[in-house]
Amino acid sequence: MNSRNIKRALLASALWLAAANTAAAQTHATGFNIPSQDLGEALTKLAHMSGRNILFTPQMVQGARSSTVRNAASFDMAIHGMLSGTGLVEVVSGGTVVIQRPHRAVLVKAALVSPAPAKSAATSEAPPAVDAIAEVTVTARKSRERISDVPIALTAISGVDLTRNDHRRIEDLSTLVPSTNFVITNGHQSSFSIRGLGTNPGNDGLEGSAGVFLDGVFLGRPGMAATDLIDVDQIEVLRGPQGTLFGKNTTAGAINITTAEPSFAFSGRAQATYGSDNLQQYQGTISGPLAGDVLAGRLTAYSTSRDGVVRNVTTGKDVADIGRKGVRGQLLYKPNDAFSLRLIGEYHREQQSTGAVLTLNSLGVTPTVLQTKLNAVGAVLKADPEGETTYIGAHDQTGTRQTAFSAEANWRLGEFLVTSLTAYRRWHYASDSDTDATAADVLNGGYKINHNQLSQELRVKFPRMGDVDAVAGLYYFQQKLHVQAITQYGADAAAWLSGIPNGLLPTYAQYSPALAGLLLYNNTQWDLYSTPETHSYAAFGQATWHVTPRWNITAGLRETYEKKQETVWRDTPRSLLNGQAVTALVSQKVAPFQVSTDKTSPSFVLSTDYHATPSLMYFASVSRGEKAGGVNTSLPATGQTTDSLIVKPETATSYEAGLRGEFFQRRLRFSVDAFYTHVSDYQATYIATVNGNVAQLLTNVGSVRTQGVEGELTAVPFTGLTLTATGSFNDATYAAYKNGPCPAGSTVSVCDLTGRPVAGAPRWIANASARYEHNVTDRLTGYGVAEYSFRSHYYGYLDDSPYSRTGGYGLLNLRAGLRAADGRWDFSVWGRNVTDKHYVANYLSYGSLLPGVYVPFFGEFASYGATLRAQF
Repeated sequence: MNSRNIKRALLASALWLAAANTAAAQTHATGFNIPSQDLGEALTKLAHMSGRNILFTPQMVQGARSSTVRNAASFDMAIHGMLSGTGLVEVVSGGTVVIQRPHRAVLVKAALVSPAPAKSAATSEAPPAVDAIAEVTVTARKSRERISDVPIALTAISGVDLTRNDHRRIEDLSTLVPSTNFVITNGHQSSFSIRGLGTNPGNDGLEGSAGVFLDGVFLGRPGMAATDLIDVDQIEVLRGPQGTLFGKNTTAGAINITTAEPSFAFSGRAQATYGSDNLQQYQGTISGPLAGDVLAGRLTAYSTSRDGVVRNVTTGKDVADIGRKGVRGQLLYKPNDAFSLRLIGEYHREQQSTGAVLTLNSLGVTPTVLQTKLNAVGAVLKADPEGETTYIGAHDQTGTRQTAFSAEANWRLGEFLVTSLTAYRRWHYASDSDTDATAADVLNGGYKINHNQLSQELRVKFPRMGDVDAVAGLYYFQQKLHVQAITQYGADAAAWLSGIPNGLLPTYAQYSPALAGLLLYNNTQWDLYSTPETHSYAAFGQATWHVTPRWNITAGLRETYEKKQETVWRDTPRSLLNGQAVTALVSQKVAPFQVSTDKTSPSFVLSTDYHATPSLMYFASVSRGEKAGGVNTSLPATGQTTDSLIVKPETATSYEAGLRGEFFQRRLRFSVDAFYTHVSDYQATYIATVNGNVAQLLTNVGSVRTQGVEGELTAVPFTGLTLTATGSFNDATYAAYKNGPCPAGSTVSVCDLTGRPVAGAPRWIANASARYEHNVTDRLTGYGVAEYSFRSHYYGYLDDSPYSRTGGYGLLNLRAGLRAADGRWDFSVWGRNVTDKHYVANYLSYGSLLPGVYVPFFGEFASYGATLRAQF
């Protein structure tokens, strides 16, 4: 846009008002007081009162209302309070304040509200370049606020940054956020750990310790987040207990994902990626008005596929392939400023082969007990420390399907804001895997899981009452699962279990009833069924007392009643050859029995924050969160009652203190905090053999303690260069765990793990990135990005076996590209894990089935590709 067009746009849309110096002087003496009104008018009044230039587009503020500003001691506090709840933020550029949507860099047809005389319009130049760090707003306290005003240890990542740096999955957050370790092996084996807490993968009678929320809706299964991150507006990772406002199962923290809303301006964008191993990824979004300025829609779809990267030596095929696709549709109905209704419907599907490989203890030497089993079936078990080959049989598939619907309504009743959020989600998972991990036909296992959940939240944000802000609400959550755990014994099962070769076993069985009974296992399927069900009710409230314009105290309380129950049973084993029940194994049938547990528990938070200056805040807090008890979805071990299946609630109490600040006209932003958390009855998952069958069981560890320091830094040292760094030190240990599982090779069955590191908790995590962009021509911008992520070693399995110890590793991602200056297209080439580091992200142990063996799941190998984006 040339200088003449800029002048015409400003003259056509700008609102110029003369400065009122006496009014400004009076304001500085008594504070800013501006009632709720049309946002454009409120910004105009603030410009008059403060003597500051405020730049915004008329379209951006159209239909928006400002929040009430009372006794704001500074301009920064006044404009922040005014914009609260509007979805807009302010960015300071020189002496001008630019109103924009978060992370938006291009402003057109701007209206400048200024105290300068109107004659300045004739000589105005283009709006100044926005080269400071964009302001970030978050909803960590169920209200839109600047991140610099929220006394919580949290990280916010914009959808722009996720897309720009090609972060496709939620596990990519591990390279962006301190104190986190997100691992998704498949849709069922998903583990989200924050500050070392939350490693509870794959058990259907328990939720994780780190809650995941999508557009305000709690995801009952962590695997529901195992989709591509499409059309995301922002992700907030809140560290520490968040039970007061986010509710159940957030003792470690919360991951709050919000997607982009429908817009009343027509827009669209598309993206295509091609990379190593035939990686193909396509995404597209279109949004715009459907009925004037009353109804808008948004439609997003994606498809991701990749060939296998692990060679199966037994079958000659490549495994660890992926295939994901999905669609999300939205409607936004907004007949007036007082009411809005947002409807969301989505569908996702994923199919993949796991590509698990083996590692043996004693540097690859097969344990004697295991070698005896291998000899009996004539099989060989091999390990590949690089994770590039596997020797398992043909069974190696997992798949998920999920559908979801939600309706969020917001009413503004006077100065009250009432929000209703109703949601329903359905998730289906199916797997079929070679459990014995050899080419022999010994044991295959799998799951068929149907999950349904319904939730309802009703929340009220109260108008400011004197010096107090408050929010309160009610919450209901229902979750029902039907789990079918499948165990299939193949033709080599009896030989494997007994250690007697197939050729000799029939002869010996004539003289041994035990061996004869074991022969009956061959070619049979044992189905175990469970129906865990959860009902949760809660009431909550949180209030902030603005003691002074700089000092605030926040207190919140949530009371939750939760009941869990299940029915567990096992059918008579069936023949794999004809599908009929095996009469001789009818004694293995287990009649249905019921298990239940319930409890009422409180969660609370008490925090304080002090703004030493408008750009520097200190904060401290104490919080408590409780995760409900769980029920094992398996049969009790021989000699134990059904009470052994109940797992006690997990309770976390956390203390933290920190500071957050912005300096040099928002060219530098940082935060640092220290924390101490004590967890009682920490819940964890382990694999055990129950009545001859491999099962994932829940247990209470006893107590866990985590303590450490976290920090984040973003800097713009000069225009075009953005630097970020995050880091954490976390000392997570079992404070009391006397009856823990023992590592493979141990001569005892119970080990005291007190004082040992918590599994899945790296002590050191460091992430850094640098992005530089420069105008190559007036119409073309070039850029380059480098990202590096490091984490120190940690134990991948609950027993802290040295054979499940992951080595410390660092990952380097690079990207370079060109884009149109107006943002209409963008082309880049990239490399992920360019040093081709082979690293293990997660371990499993199958106990007595594979004695001495730990099954590792490797992270992504090196990959390269190119991405083309376009928008209109």
